Amino acid sequence: MRKATVYIAYEKWGDHSLSTLAGRTLTSMTDNANFPDPRPDIDEYSRLVNDYREKHEIASNGGSRFQKEARDNAKIVLAGAMKELAFYVNRIANGNREMLASSGFELVPDPRSSKVPGIPGNARLLDGNVSGEMRFVFNALRAAWEYEYCYATRLGEDGTPEWEDILLTTDSRLNYIQNLTPGERVYARVRARNGKGTGDWSEAVSLIAR
Repeated sequence: MRKATVYIAYEKWGDHSLSTLAGRTLTSMTDNANFPDPRPDIDEYSRLVNDYREKHEIASNGGSRFQKEARDNAKIVLAGAMKELAFYVNRIANGNREMLASSGFELVPDPRSSKVPGIPGNARLLDGNVSGEMRFVFNALRAAWEYEYCYATRLGEDGTPEWEDILLTTDSRLNYIQNLTPGERVYARVRARNGKGTGDWSEAVSLIAR
């Protein structure tokens, strides 16, 4: 049986999901008796988490190009610190699921499936919290370890969406698409992955940005 661990790579997480996870891990690791000597230490980790979350909030509310670049740079630094801290958590917990869960990090699911996952159902785009933002949600699959999704704001000459880069997520509810132009139609799709491979894309869904 595979030893339980938490994820260590967070570079490709969406900003909203990463901001939420970073805040949760900071709260969970502060004064956590299971992990008395975290690396980086909590004061340094707190500084990086708060710096990124503050810059993310500014950038996601109509921030300038400079402010968005500052957020992206802070994200790179924070993702590195989260990787180091997750390594520490895995080493100290040594497979103890209760200890791992107490860290606030995401546990890597057990490889239960013997086949490639199916298509996530009920995919849909919802209005976000602010103008120019949407939230992409879909039904989670027990057989999936993670999901790939992408979106498009233009159609090609053949009438099919011109998809942007693929994004990775482990969350089926908190996938935000930002910096959209009100009035433009946005398309999105998702597929699931596990140790056996990657499933088929869902049908594209669309919504007009507000």
